[in-house]
Amino acid sequence: MYKHIIAETTDSYSVYVNLIDSEAGHYLSRQPYIINLIKEVMVGTKLSGSRVAIERDMGRVIGNTDIIDTTDKDSIFYAQPVKKKVFSRYAKNRYPSPSNCISIILIKDADGDYEVANTWIGPMSPPFPGDELATAKSASYWSNHALVQDAQMVQSRTITKVCPY
Repeated sequence: MYKHIIAETTDSYSVYVNLIDSEAGHYLSRQPYIINLIKEVMVGTKLSGSRVAIERDMGRVIGNTDIIDTTDKDSIFYAQPVKKKVFSRYAKNRYPSPSNCISIILIKDADGDYEVANTWIGPMSPPFPGDELATAKSASYWSNHALVQDAQMVQSRTITKVCPY
């Protein structure tokens, strides 16, 4: 595994990302400036636990979020993103919106350091229903939120209007 060190925390943990094989690496390859935002968030942050979820308001617009609130007027469809087995919810004809927030998911590794497992611009959101990390809040959250249509490439054969969860 290729480890790209992003930061050292005040409590001497390394924070790194696998730029090749991780979900975070895929996102960062499309928006590399986010690495500097993660560095900024890590300054003064103390980490503990095996899984750490951080949502930070940066106090300024840092990019666009693909997660939007939906209403009954939205045209919704479901599909599996490329290389994923869980369905995501999408809204047609909607666009990303400016956001001050960054969300970061860190997982503690066997050496005691933290890997950035996932990151995105926008508020913290639970995994989609059906994901192994789905929570009791997943279904209710994603019934009122969606990704903008072009947020991810999808497997076209999986597109459906029928909610799969």
